[in-house]
Amino acid sequence: MPKRFNVTGTCFPDEHYMADISGKLAQVLAMIEDGAYFTINRPRQYGKTTMLESITAALRPSERYLVFNISFEDLGGMTFSSEPMFCRAFLELLAEQMSGSLAIHLEQAAKQASSMFQISRQITALAKQVDKDMVLLIDEVDKSSNNQLFLDFIGMLRKKFLNRRKPAERTFHSVVLAGVHDVRTLKLRLRPDEEAKYNSPWNIAAEFKVTMSLLPHEIVP
Repeated sequence: MPKRFNVTGTCFPDEHYMADISGKLAQVLAMIEDGAYFTINRPRQYGKTTMLESITAALRPSERYLVFNISFEDLGGMTFSSEPMFCRAFLELLAEQMSGSLAIHLEQAAKQASSMFQISRQITALAKQVDKDMVLLIDEVDKSSNNQLFLDFIGMLRKKFLNRRKPAERTFHSVVLAGVHDVRTLKLRLRPDEEAKYNSPWNIAAEFKVTMSLLPHEIVP
């Protein structure tokens, strides 16, 4: 099948003409290797999803990393209506990325999960079982970022990151959130009659300095 230009979603090298983003990817992989938590927030069609797919392709063959590449676009609006529903859905997304006994374990845990605390414990248990550096990639993360459950989830990840040296808080080595908006500065309105508040559960985020715009040398053969 002949290749074509793609401007409507994720680009795949065997189907589409590709720009050379190896330089950008190297910078992002260096941040992940350093154990950074960071956000990639750019307008649509800036290559965020393609970058996440490139990260996954680069790290999954490695014996060092266990990569979870999930998208909140896969979650319906009702998922964010209750804590138990969100917790079950998140663990099910992780289980879909696993195989064998670990997948079965996460599927069983998802059926019983009802709180962020239980998600936290499952993350720690998984980190101890796999004995690898776990990397969590979440696309479309701002889909429900005006929701208190989303903030609770980010807050849980933040707490675990700050306490990651403690055996009881084993967690993801690196977390990458991708979305159109910067979740660090989005306003949260819990109820229509409440004053909008700024949420800041992500003040541990490393500054993302990688230029996502394509440069001339990345386009010209």
